[in-house]
Amino acid sequence: MKTTAVLITLALVLAAAPAALAADGTQYLLSRQTASGGFAEAGSATPSGTLTEWTGMGLRAAGVAAGSVHRSGGHTAAAYLAGRAAAWGNAYELERGILAVVAIGQNPSSFAGRDLVAALRARIGSHGGIGPAANSTYWGVLALRAAGSAIPERSVQYINSRRHRNGGYGWSPSAAPDSNDTAAAVLALRAAGTGCRSTAVARGLAYLASAQTGSHGYALLPGSAADSQSTSWAIQARHACGLRNRRSRAWLLARELPSGAFNYQPGTTVTPAFVTAQALPAVHGKWYPIR
Repeated sequence: MKTTAVLITLALVLAAAPAALAADGTQYLLSRQTASGGFAEAGSATPSGTLTEWTGMGLRAAGVAAGSVHRSGGHTAAAYLAGRAAAWGNAYELERGILAVVAIGQNPSSFAGRDLVAALRARIGSHGGIGPAANSTYWGVLALRAAGSAIPERSVQYINSRRHRNGGYGWSPSAAPDSNDTAAAVLALRAAGTGCRSTAVARGLAYLASAQTGSHGYALLPGSAADSQSTSWAIQARHACGLRNRRSRAWLLARELPSGAFNYQPGTTVTPAFVTAQALPAVHGKWYPIR
């Protein structure tokens, strides 16, 4: 999908590799940028901070210098995020902020007048958990790894303690496992240096295999229908251990619509910008944290 407004960086990238953009949704995401520098979901003109953070990571995975993209006469994505950084307070906001800031090529220890890394480290509990949940710990470890900050051993032990008997990891200690949180836990463990043959990682990968469908996509829960984001998370976790994903990647690529966006499931299109942003790392053989 092309827009009448000129995207300077998009024009340069298009000149270099138009086929790649048409194939992976990058052009679609760039078309969702507003003059503020932030990105808006389909059907909306209002930019979303969270979408902009995920889009920054997705575009970087596709090889785009995401922080400098802008509409003609508009602000950059980096400027938009800098304008929001003061409000990042809880662990999730800081984690997404750090991951996005690193993806756009900025320093999270000195961004918009804040040390985001120090702010996140202040949310590491005595038990090793980061923020309020197991899920926030997975993403906290990924954010620390992205920033080049030391990962506490107690945080790794905390993640290990969250593994269920079936090998999966859940959103919170009391929540049932799901593929998205299991993939995030595996990525966090790998970021912390845990080996692929360790029980914590190998059992997690086995749980992910149980969520793969006959179509080769991955579902949120075993026995459910495959969706693009769950497939992307699973592919990334497997990539982090050097595992092949040819058929599941083919399933994901088949979700691309004529607009360049990725649908959530075959025949179901919801929040296409979010879905596309979170699909791009797997499409390009990357995994979180994106740098």
